[in-house]
Amino acid sequence: MSPNRLKLIPSSLAGIFQGIRLYPGKHPLVRKQLDNTLSAMNPFLLQQGRLTIGLVDGTLMVDDLPCMDEQSATDDLKQLLEGKEIKAVEFLPGLDADQLVHFCLLISSKESFDLQDRMDAAGVTAIQVTLEEDGARAIYNQALEVVESVYQDVRMGQIPTSESALAASREMVEVSLAEPYALFSMSLLKDYDNYTFTHSVNVSVLAVTVGRACGVSEEDLNILSLGGMLHDVGKMTIDHSIITKPGKLSEDEFEQMRQHPTNGAEIVAKMAHISPIVQDIVNGHHLRFDRTGYPADSRGKTLSPLVDIVTIADIYDAMTTIRCYQKPLSPRQALEKIRALSGNFVHPEFIEKFIAFLGPYPVGSLVRTDEGSIGLVVDQNQSGKGTLTIKQIFNPAGDKLDPPAKVELPDVNSIVAEVDPLLKGINVQEFLD
Repeated sequence: MSPNRLKLIPSSLAGIFQGIRLYPGKHPLVRKQLDNTLSAMNPFLLQQGRLTIGLVDGTLMVDDLPCMDEQSATDDLKQLLEGKEIKAVEFLPGLDADQLVHFCLLISSKESFDLQDRMDAAGVTAIQVTLEEDGARAIYNQALEVVESVYQDVRMGQIPTSESALAASREMVEVSLAEPYALFSMSLLKDYDNYTFTHSVNVSVLAVTVGRACGVSEEDLNILSLGGMLHDVGKMTIDHSIITKPGKLSEDEFEQMRQHPTNGAEIVAKMAHISPIVQDIVNGHHLRFDRTGYPADSRGKTLSPLVDIVTIADIYDAMTTIRCYQKPLSPRQALEKIRALSGNFVHPEFIEKFIAFLGPYPVGSLVRTDEGSIGLVVDQNQSGKGTLTIKQIFNPAGDKLDPPAKVELPDVNSIVAEVDPLLKGINVQEFLD
């Protein structure tokens, strides 16, 4: 298909929006514009199975082609997408005039409503929208994409570029400085099909959180963020069947696994603009505070204290993740267990500061309040030191709330107990913003 024909589609689509401002949706002039737009789209839908129009850094894109047309109609389409915070619109086979005009009417409306709900109610099934994300969730997802790209480059035998990883790590630090508990809550997101990538981003988030608790500089927070993202990059050099093996590793397999810190540090050393401390983190994240652990040839080396921070983050994420051999611990349970490792496995001062920073009921804890309701702790200290924000999932009568209600508790004394999410059939990930 001709790229020039593809670029004409936004102008054609913008014509529908102009028409429905002047005439009802069934007016012949609007219907003619709908037919013209469908005629332009259908060849691409038949050949490709889908057609995407969206915004990338403020530029209107049709599939992968930038639309630089300066016509006012096309600019109007861009403004409509921005106004509804739409990142992309995907058109699918089966698209007809009724669905298209319903969609155009909805995103032309000045009312505030859930766009996907209205589309579903109108029977618009051949159009899907992706809304812009913001805040911690968007930064977290961007970091996931970066980690996957970097790790896949290593798996293909290439030395990855560092620019995207450096940018993603800086953005995570910026969000953490502005909204520390919002970013921390993202570490509760677990993708078990892509465990290595998710774990790496979670360790990055957690390392920044521990670093904040310990009062390290912003420069060191950037190093911690990047070190967390790259700490397991050496696993891409290990046989994939060993990495994904569900059961206990044999001694030979574990010996191969022990090579991943050394291999990872060698890869990071070849990447541009990476601090030597990041190499320390990658090489030393399995060295305990007493410097036992592996790799054995690094036990006598003097390492940055930032290595000990990433070790805490690594252990915390592992303990709060379901594995074939373990039930996940709650944030509170994980902290208690790590505290028991203080002095040999983990840095005693760092873990105490981390625990104090997160409080008695860290974000991600399912709790019962003194009035009998059950909710998930989602933020802290919004109104003052000691306050907690929960999403109330069950009211005091035991009725499940849909949607859950946000309630701010004056202090931790309003909580009487921690609740096991599994016993209540709650997946905490579903309640994270």
